[in-house]
Amino acid sequence: MGAEGLPRLAVMDLAPQGATPEQAAAMTDALVQSLASRKLFQVISGRDLETLLGAERQKQLLGVCAANPADCATDLASATVARFVLSGQLSQVGSAFQLSLQMVDTEKNETVGRSARLANDLQTLRSVVPYAAAEATGSPLPPPPSRVVPISLMAVGGGTFIAGGVVGLLALSKQQLLNEELCPSMPSPGERCTGVNLHPRDFYVQRDAELSSQKALSVGLMVGGAAMMAAGALLMPPAERAALSAWVVPQPNGFALVGAF
Repeated sequence: MGAEGLPRLAVMDLAPQGATPEQAAAMTDALVQSLASRKLFQVISGRDLETLLGAERQKQLLGVCAANPADCATDLASATVARFVLSGQLSQVGSAFQLSLQMVDTEKNETVGRSARLANDLQTLRSVVPYAAAEATGSPLPPPPSRVVPISLMAVGGGTFIAGGVVGLLALSKQQLLNEELCPSMPSPGERCTGVNLHPRDFYVQRDAELSSQKALSVGLMVGGAAMMAAGALLMPPAERAALSAWVVPQPNGFALVGAF
């Protein structure tokens, strides 16, 4: 069905309450874009109404409506009339922001729905605009954002991090065996190692270079894995991201990463 067959919804500019006019205007644009993208209403914004009124004023100045002004007035009325009107406000409460919406059916003269959302910052609040708009307009909720990519990144990152740790532990173990082969007994301070080399010197030089490469690979895998897990956490939908938490806890032998995922 084309846009002409959809119920018309006029979205009024959000009134700023504590928030700045620029913040309210940006949130209004996000609201209009969200409603228009779902194609459940023929959305008309306050900016659209200003454009239509400006075009009508331009016609009058140019004398286009001089011959039949009634037709021009009828066209303008049909273009601007809307059965549903959505209004609301963007409030700043301390450091948090609240978006309040309500929609009125002008034919029945009754409120269709209301919605209120509170977030610690505008970016988070903007991410829940589609849900607030759906609740206020009485329309179906939009499908939840996909978690496939974030979870995949976190899973691959976790596997990569563990693989890096295993490679590092194996490299350290081989390094320890090589050191024991070169020096079976720990020399006293000031003394040189008295071990007997079992292989030519080039063998030990080559093994040391291989172990250095493995330790560098281990560090790279762990850093890359941690980066992928962090990227997955950042891409996670805000509601799911709030459930992720981690802490670094001191341990007798170092530190441990603990948390809830």
